[in-house]
Amino acid sequence: MSAPTRSVSNAVYRAAAVWPLLARHRWFVAAFTAGLALRVITMIGFPPAIWFGGDSASYLSTALRHAPGTSRLSGYGIMLLLLRPFHSFAVVTTVQHLLGLAMAVLIYAVARRYGLPGWGATLTTLPVLLSGYQLELEQEILPSAAFSFLVLLAVTLALWWRGRGPLWAPAAAGLLLAVSATFWPVGLPLLLLYLAYLLLRRAGWRAVTATALMAAVPLGAYLLWFNGYYQRLAFTSSDGIYLWSRTMTFADCAVIHPPVGERGLCPRRRPGPRPAASTFIWDAHSPLNNVPGRKFSASKNALALNFALRAIAAQPGGYLTDVLHDFSLTFAWRVPPHPTAEMTRRYQFAHATRHWISPGSVVVGSHTVASDERAYGGATTTLAVQPFAGWLSAYQRVVYLPGTLLGLVLLTGLGGIVRAWRGGGIRRLAGWGGPGLLPWASSLALLLVPVMTADYSQRYTLIAVPVAALAAALAFAGPAPATAPEPAVAAARVAAPAPRP
Repeated sequence: MSAPTRSVSNAVYRAAAVWPLLARHRWFVAAFTAGLALRVITMIGFPPAIWFGGDSASYLSTALRHAPGTSRLSGYGIMLLLLRPFHSFAVVTTVQHLLGLAMAVLIYAVARRYGLPGWGATLTTLPVLLSGYQLELEQEILPSAAFSFLVLLAVTLALWWRGRGPLWAPAAAGLLLAVSATFWPVGLPLLLLYLAYLLLRRAGWRAVTATALMAAVPLGAYLLWFNGYYQRLAFTSSDGIYLWSRTMTFADCAVIHPPVGERGLCPRRRPGPRPAASTFIWDAHSPLNNVPGRKFSASKNALALNFALRAIAAQPGGYLTDVLHDFSLTFAWRVPPHPTAEMTRRYQFAHATRHWISPGSVVVGSHTVASDERAYGGATTTLAVQPFAGWLSAYQRVVYLPGTLLGLVLLTGLGGIVRAWRGGGIRRLAGWGGPGLLPWASSLALLLVPVMTADYSQRYTLIAVPVAALAAALAFAGPAPATAPEPAVAAARVAAPAPRP
C-alpha cells in the first residue's frame, strides 16, 4: 500500500473511531458548537477587546510595570504579563473565550460522571455557553473569566473522585483557589470554605495540611511582592475603603459616634434615599476626599476600615438590611440599573465602543491609558464591526440567564443537598450534603461576599453562574457505584471463623 493510501486509510479509521464518541455526546457537541460560533462572532464583532474603564487600565499597568495595584488585586495583571509577548489583545480575549468553553466542558464532564444523561448534563452548560452577558464578559479585559475557570476547576478536582481521591487532588484544588484569590478577593473566602469542607467531609489531616501548604505558596508570594513595592504585608490598600463604602448606605454618625479622626468619613446629609454603596468611593464629593492623602493610601484604608467596623457594630440592623436588599437584586428578572444605569451599560455590547475612561488619563508619570494600550497591544479603541456587532447587541437583550432563573438554579442545588440528608445523611459527616454541597456553597459565597463587603454588580452574579449550574446538575446525581473492599479487609473476612449457630 502506498504512503498516500495509508494516510487516507488512517484518517478514515480515526474519523470512524471519533464518530461514536461524538454521537454519544451529540447534545453537548451541538451546544458546544453553538457556543464556539458565538465566541468567534464576538471576536469578529468587537475587536480586539472591550475595555472596562479604570479596572482594565489598572491591570494593564501591572502587566507593563510589574507593580501590584493598590486599589485591586493584580493576579490578572500577571496573566496579562504572561501573554504580553504576543503583543495582542485578541490573544487575551481568545484565551478567555477558550476558558469559557472549558468551563462548559468541566460542568458537562462532572455531571456525566455523576450519572446525568447527556441532554440533562448539556442543559446545565447552556448559561455558560450561550449567555450574551457571558460572551461580553469574556471579551473584556477583566479577570472574571479566568477567575471563574480557576474556581470551577478547583471544584471539579474536589468532586471528580467519589470518595477519597489521591492526595494531590485537594492540594491542587487549594492551589487553584489561592491563585484565584490573587485575581479577585472572594477567592480567599472560597479557600477557607474549601478547607472547612475538607474537615466536614473528614478528608484526613494529610489532605487538609497539603491543601493549606499548597495554598500558602501563591498567597505568600503575592504578599511578598506587594511588600517589595509598598513595604507592608497586604494584598491591597482598598479592603477597608470598600467595606467603608458598604456602610455609607446606612451609616448614621449620631449613632456611631466616631472619634475625631474618622468624622470626615461620615456621609453627608442629603434629601431622599442614598445612592448605591460603591458610588461613594468614586463620587467627586466623596467623604474620602475629606481625609488627606491618596484615595488608596494605607493610612486612609486603615481609617476607613476602623470606621466601617464601628458602623457595623453600632448599626447591625442597618447593615443586614442593606446587604439583603442588594443580595435580592441578584434575582431580579431584568438586570437592575445598579449601582448606576451608566455602570450597567458597561456590560452591554451596545455600549462596548465607549471610552469609560479618557484615553488621555494619566496612569503613571507621563504614561496615559492610550499609551499603555498601544505599548501592550497596539490598539486604543474597540471597533464595532457590522453586522456582527448589531446582531450581538440584539442577541444579548434576549439570550441570557435572568436573575429569577438563577434563583431557581440555586434552589435546585439546595434541593439536592436536602435530598442527600434523607436516610440519616444529615448525621453522616463523610457524605454530608451530597456532591452538590461544595459548588452550591461556593456559588452562594460568590453572591453574598461582594454585597457584604462592597456592593452588588452584574459582573459578580455572572461569576457565580458556573458553580451554581454545576450544583443544580448534581442535585440529580445518581448513587455512588459500589466499591470493592480493600484486599486486606477482604482477606480478613475470608479468614474470620464462621459464627456459631
